[in-house]
Parts: sequence; structure tokens; C-alpha cells
Amino acid sequence: MDRKRTVNNDVKEDAVPKSKKGKHKTKSVHPQQAVSVSLNECYTCVSNLKKFETSYQAAETYDEGSLQLYHEPFTHCVLPTFIDDEKFLSRLQEELLDLTFAEKNNDLYKFCQSREDLKVVSSPYIGALRDLIYVKFKDWLEKVTNIPLNDTVDMSCAKYEFTDTLLCHDDELEGRRIAFIYYLVPSSWSDVDGGALDLFAVNENGQPADVVKSVVPARNSFLFFEVTPVSFHQVAEVLSEDKTRLSVSGWFHGPSINRPTPFEEPHPTLAHAISIEEDMFFDWINPTYLDMISQADIRERFEEESQIELQNFLQNSKYEQLKNALQKCESWTQRGPANKRCYSLMDTDNPPEIVQECIQVLKSDAMFLVLSNLTGLKLHELAPESDTDDSEEETTANGTKGEPCYCSQVRRWRHGSYTLVHDNDIEGDREFALDTLLYIGCEGWEPDQGGITSYIARGEDEELLSVSPSENSLALVYRGQDTLHFVKHLNARSRNLPNKEFYDICCTYYE
Repeated sequence: MDRKRTVNNDVKEDAVPKSKKGKHKTKSVHPQQAVSVSLNECYTCVSNLKKFETSYQAAETYDEGSLQLYHEPFTHCVLPTFIDDEKFLSRLQEELLDLTFAEKNNDLYKFCQSREDLKVVSSPYIGALRDLIYVKFKDWLEKVTNIPLNDTVDMSCAKYEFTDTLLCHDDELEGRRIAFIYYLVPSSWSDVDGGALDLFAVNENGQPADVVKSVVPARNSFLFFEVTPVSFHQVAEVLSEDKTRLSVSGWFHGPSINRPTPFEEPHPTLAHAISIEEDMFFDWINPTYLDMISQADIRERFEEESQIELQNFLQNSKYEQLKNALQKCESWTQRGPANKRCYSLMDTDNPPEIVQECIQVLKSDAMFLVLSNLTGLKLHELAPESDTDDSEEETTANGTKGEPCYCSQVRRWRHGSYTLVHDNDIEGDREFALDTLLYIGCEGWEPDQGGITSYIARGEDEELLSVSPSENSLALVYRGQDTLHFVKHLNARSRNLPNKEFYDICCTYYE
């Protein structure tokens, strides 16, 4: 089962000047007062309500007037004019922007969320919206959907600004039955501003495939959908640099539904080292890292921190040939599913000749020996024995414990690429692993563009280590199965890279 997410869906602002993320804005000048608000009458009209209820429970499309109901790729509904009171909307927006916001930033999302749960906020207009959603609208929703809902309703406010996003997920968590989003974006918001709610179709394994529908935020529109095993969606990256995507979102709760056993991907195929000509190896690797004194110094630092970055790792001539081949290569395949990863993968069965040569060097027994000397790990039979070596071999599905092996990928990263953390991201029975990341073509890269590889402890969000792309560098990271990693979403700023993309050759070695 994937790690559960407990953040709300989205939010932002209107014509009101933008505030800095996480900062508290000037308090509203409007005095506390009793406020009430009603659902737009077009939704409560008896004739409209009956038609909508019938269509919903018959799984039929309904698109008449201000009611829009669709069942593909999963059941969702849009109420374009939720509240017919512009003065109320303006005051509500002011109160929402008066809230204190905290930046939320991990593998799945980057945006600002209200620190306070809206069910405890005493502001009059927020209170009126809460009463409408918790009572009147919940009753309306139960009647329309025929889904019994309990008194648990989650509701918070979110602001998405330039480059903010919430990547693909299904909202699945015990008790959640219906998700909702109420938009208070500027009236001028359009598809070029980003921030759409993207809906995914699923493949034969129940995993998200392609985005088949995008709902552009519209001021005063209310969207809801049933939370199911196939309700995969995302908040597309906000591309506007001067507009704020403000919304109130949350979930209605009810009886849990039966869910299928989650699909489990096969573990990567592990292989053993190969032999290559000695001259080929020396042609590729910077002599600095083949010097025994340098190796000893690097090993000492690595053993203290379990990670190190080796600059200018490849010989310049080979590196330039490799970079040129990757930039010209057109044989890339999009790698998914979107709730786990999104990047391009090179087919290593038929790579460009220079790329194939580089891969051979990285999986050669000479490379295994050099890595042993650089890290102190037992990756080669000629590596020095350590006090912790276990000579007993045990056969597993992925090879033999104690027999060094590896797996590798050649990846392309560009705007929109990322990987996510998942609890089943383990490599079979291998307890420890040495990750190596060889970066190519990332000149001009800046940290705020994304693309950082972050390491975290299983079940935690706090970052243990981050690895930044650096031209012709080899990053080494030693980790256990309880240390997971992800590549941060490459945002719109990454389009400023000279070639708008970079590459890495990611290898994982096992003792």
C-alpha cells in the first residue's frame, strides 16, 4: 500500500495583492458579525435536484444549466456557481487570506496550507461557509449520491503560487468517501495559468495512465468526486507568476469501501559485473580517482558520512562525447505510472555506442573494485575484508547474498519530471545499497528548479540528505532499506536550463 497523504487539495488568491508564503497578512477590517449563506437555488430547485439525483445514481452524464456530472474517468461533479453572493465571496476571500499559512513541501506536493483546520476558525464568513458545507451541502450530497456520510468533515485552505503543484495520487485514506474543492481564484484565471485538476484514466493494473480530463479552476465553482481506488488526480503546476490559486478543500467521510489488493511492481533485475579491457576503463575514469592515496582519503570521508560527491569523475573527452550522444538521442520512453514516477528512460538494449561503452565501464569488475576502494564496501573479491563481512551465502530470487551485483538506468529529466516515495520501494532481499548518480548536461542548474534527489527515513518527511545535479559529478550514497529517496519535481524554472533538460546514469550496487 502506498504511503498515505493527509494534505488537502488546493487554494490561492484573487485580485488581492499577493502575500509572501507562510506569512500572516493584515487582519480584516470587517467586524465580527453573524453571517449566513445559502447554496445557489439552482441546485436546490426540486426539479433540478430530482433530475440530478436520478442521473447520479444511474451513472449517467448530466450537463444542464449549472449542474455538470460526469462518470469518466471516475465520477465527478462541477457546480459552477456555488454561492450566488459576490459580496460574501469577497469577504470570505479576505478572511481566508488573513489565515496563517505554512509551506508544505515534500515528494508529492509544494504549496501553502492554512495552519488552522477551518472547523475551528471563528471568522464569520469562514464560519458561514463551514456551516453551509458541513450541514446543508452534506445533506444535499447524501441525497444526490445515496452515500451515507457521517459527521466527520475535513476542511482547510490552500494557496498555490508559481511552480506549486500536487502530484498524482488517489486521496485514498480510511473513511474518506467524497473529496471536494471550492475555488476562489481570480475571475481572469485560464488554462495558461496552470493549476488545473487533472484526472487520470487507469491501466489494466489499476495504475494511473494518461490525463484524460483537466478541469480549469473557476471562481466560485465547487467540484467534488468520489474517492475510490481509481480516483487518481493531480493539481497541475501553477504557471502564473502573478496570480494565486486559492481554494478550500477537504473530504466527507463515510463507511469504508472494499479495495482491491494494490498492484506490486516487479523488483529491478540485478546483474553481476562484467569484464572489459583495462585500457577502456582508464580512458573513461579521471586518474585522480584511481590513485590509491586519493582513494584512501575519499574512503575515510565516505565512511564518516555514508555519502560523497566526486567532481569531474569522467575524463573530459569521453564526457563531452557522452553528453553529445545523450542530447542527440531520440530513443526515450516515458516511465510511469504517474503516482510513482514521471521521467524518460533510454532503451539500453540498443543505446548509442558511446553510451553503451559508458554503461559497460560502470558495470565492469574494475568499477566494482574502484567503488570498493572508495567506500570500504565489499563489492569485489579483491576488496579488503571488513569485520562485518558475512561469508555465508544465501540464494534469493534476485541473486546470491554476498555476491556483488547491480542495476542501472539512463534517465532524462525535463520540466514535469519527478519520482515519488512509496513504501514498497525495496530491492528484494538486499538490506543495503550503494546508489551512484552520474550527472550529465546539467550546466546552469539551480536548486529552485527541482531535480534534487532527496533521501528520507521510511514513514518520515524530514530530509536526511539531498543530492544536487552537478556537471560531470558522481554522487555516492550508502543506504539501508528503511532509507527511501525521490527526485523533486522539475518545475517551470527548469525551462531556463540551456538545453531545457539534463541526464543521469543511475546505478545501484549491492554487496
